[in-house]
Amino acid sequence: MKLFKLIAIVALTAFSVNAFAQTTTAKKGIKITKITGTVNIIKDGKVIQTLKPGDAIPDITDSKISFAVINGTVEVEVNGKTVSAATGSNFSVTTSNGQTNVAVAAGTPVAVKTESGSNVVLTSNSEVKMVNNNGTVAISMEKGTAVMTDASGGQTRAVQAGQTVTVPSASTVTAAAPAPAPVEEAPAEEAVNETAEPMTEPVVVEPPPSTIIPTETVQESTEVSGSNP
Repeated sequence: MKLFKLIAIVALTAFSVNAFAQTTTAKKGIKITKITGTVNIIKDGKVIQTLKPGDAIPDITDSKISFAVINGTVEVEVNGKTVSAATGSNFSVTTSNGQTNVAVAAGTPVAVKTESGSNVVLTSNSEVKMVNNNGTVAISMEKGTAVMTDASGGQTRAVQAGQTVTVPSASTVTAAAPAPAPVEEAPAEEAVNETAEPMTEPVVVEPPPSTIIPTETVQESTEVSGSNP
């Protein structure tokens, strides 16, 4: 009997470790990114762990897991999509080969945000399937009803069971066009100062008189005086 109990304990421990391996090898799949209250993590109908703020967040290696939000909020990332739930939410997440399924049981609605920012709010007893393919995400309602909005919160529409809506798998926001280069304005002509004094003729200054006295040249007369012989 003791051996049986020991085997059962070892099996239960191995089961829990397999569900939440504390390792960094789980790069894809399901990941808890935020928790602000008490959340039960459920597998095969059984609570295998209860998380509270401050607890170490385990890596989830299973392809399907369920959550029950006792109070507060929880965010779960799966295949690039974000699942947000609040007090009273009961939901499961399944991932396989680029496909993501989110199913909501009775309780508070759950929101799923796609890579491009589109939001799908699932009501009670509903399930959505999202498949990534060639740059788009096909959102198909498997059952129930969802309310869908675009990244800006507009274009609200109801999606019923059996309907499929396709959205981009990445943000379509384009970069703003560069601003045109500033045009250099020609320098403004200097305004004429009407109050300026009129221009006058330049004053010519006469040079001072020369102090040099010119010498007179006495021309010798060639006429012979009568008194001279």
